[in-house]
Amino acid sequence: MIDSKNITDLIPQRAPFVMVDALTSVEAHRFESTFLIEADNIFLSKDVLGESALIENVAQTSAAGFSMVESAAGGEPKMGYIGSITRVEVHSLPKLGQTIRTIVEPTHRLDNIVMVKGSSFVGEVLLLSCEMKIVLSK
Repeated sequence: MIDSKNITDLIPQRAPFVMVDALTSVEAHRFESTFLIEADNIFLSKDVLGESALIENVAQTSAAGFSMVESAAGGEPKMGYIGSITRVEVHSLPKLGQTIRTIVEPTHRLDNIVMVKGSSFVGEVLLLSCEMKIVLSK
């Protein structure tokens, strides 16, 4: 749907802080992304990606997904920023060369503040789950 060449049109982050390669599915109630862990990743330590990168991956998936939804609805794309992070559960950390698949599901919305539930996987193995408050702005 959206590849690595165009992902920075949808998120405020720039290299080397981009933690999403592609949006693979975007619906109003669910966003899905992928991210390949490469050797130059700033969150990589001893070939293992840190939990803060997984959290950032969920946030960037949210921001990109909301930007796509707003555009599809005829509105102006909005950038998303983390308002808060809660209920973080880290089950496993991915390694160099693995591809993370992240699913974000909006659960509540009040104007420009949206609550989301995010989960990251390698294959079917759950890496991280969390909830975030995302603030959407122009």
